[in-house]
Amino acid sequence: MPNNQCIRWARRYRSFVQPTEFPPLSMSDISFQQLQKQLRQLLNSLPIEDADARLTSITLELPGQSFPVMPDTESSCFYWARPQEQRCLLGLGEVTRLEQKGGDRFHHLQQQFDQLQHHWRYVGEHHPEDPLAFFCYAFDPDEEATGWWCGVPNSCVIVPQLLLDYSCGHCFITFTADAASLYRESFIDQCMQAFGELMNAAPADSRAGKPAERIGVFPEDHRWIARVEQAVADIRQGDLNKVVLSRRIRIEGESDFHAPQLIARLMRRYPSCTLFAARVDGVMLVAATPERLVSLHQGELKCDAMAGTVAADEVPDDRMVQYEHLPVVHTIERILEPLCEQLEIPGQPQLLKLHGLQHIWTPIHARVKSDITLLKLVAALHPTPAVSGAPDHVARQWLMQNDDHQRGWYCGGFGWMSSEGEGHASVMLRCALLQGNRAELFAGAGITAFSDPHSEFRETELKLQTILDLL
Repeated sequence: MPNNQCIRWARRYRSFVQPTEFPPLSMSDISFQQLQKQLRQLLNSLPIEDADARLTSITLELPGQSFPVMPDTESSCFYWARPQEQRCLLGLGEVTRLEQKGGDRFHHLQQQFDQLQHHWRYVGEHHPEDPLAFFCYAFDPDEEATGWWCGVPNSCVIVPQLLLDYSCGHCFITFTADAASLYRESFIDQCMQAFGELMNAAPADSRAGKPAERIGVFPEDHRWIARVEQAVADIRQGDLNKVVLSRRIRIEGESDFHAPQLIARLMRRYPSCTLFAARVDGVMLVAATPERLVSLHQGELKCDAMAGTVAADEVPDDRMVQYEHLPVVHTIERILEPLCEQLEIPGQPQLLKLHGLQHIWTPIHARVKSDITLLKLVAALHPTPAVSGAPDHVARQWLMQNDDHQRGWYCGGFGWMSSEGEGHASVMLRCALLQGNRAELFAGAGITAFSDPHSEFRETELKLQTILDLL
């Protein structure tokens, strides 16, 4: 087995080389038989006194593997990638799912996850920095999932049966099982079947077919523009300073849309974004977001304050910075101060340039207090004024009274976390729900007292093009 300290060092000091091609996983340095043998040896070495552990995770290194591609599967599947950082996580199947709803959902999820840790043992190359579970959550803590979101939990933490962790040429595979499954004769066969599905995943065809047709908009264009006009009037007259309005479109293609193909195209066009795909309860979701809500690694926090968007050839004006971006920065600063020992916020924002768009961006760094976990930070930060408005309670009340558009997980978030409660959470933006040859796409805009309704509409169209062009 490789030295654990070397593994930690290699993961900590990652290169930032932009990938160009991502071939499928290779079996050149490890065979099915070798992996089976290692699994069997580790299972046989488990002490009898731990036989009542609720969950067991077995982690092995896979030498010589390439950047993983997403398999085309009907099973529960999670794909998280930051291509520019050469980092990818791929999960298949579900061992355990924790679900919550309501204002205290993150607190209860944290309690459940902590309780799970008391009955969870790790074998092989595991260490506390390893990812263990994926999570997703809706924008509204009380929203009932309807329409294409129907059946999707409001918020959940899911432990996959198989987890592939790729970081700058180092690849680890983790098999997790409950006590009932671990000692069955079929356990290793099931592990190898899931592993084979990954090995057989081929790179997706990145060629696009005929452009998809727009077959529905929600709300209708003129109603959304009228809603912006109403928001501007209310902001100028009341306590509301900013509110974020969203819209969605439905498109139809000549053939079915496939998440692996869309992920492959997004990876080539937006390598600096966080890419995410999930199949949960039959719902297929793909996202490419530029906005990190928060990440936590060895006590170091990183957060993106991002609000204000213009086209690639435009320059944001001072009013956009003052009334749309800075409220997000100030809100995040106020929230983080009591949770952190050190907090670093640049005095001036930057421009984050993507394909066709520019976002006003302030990167925030901090050192958190010892008892702070990722989910505690998510609970404190969500929703930022970048997806809700300001002040938050006024903006939410306005949306409840004036917006009949269900967001689902859009403007919520997704990510992963480790056994120590660290990990990464991103805001669910630039996302698409795929259903056969149809898809629903989401976009939004922050409305202030100086917003022009037609300009805000054009901004949402630019954001929709992020995925629409690739479908």
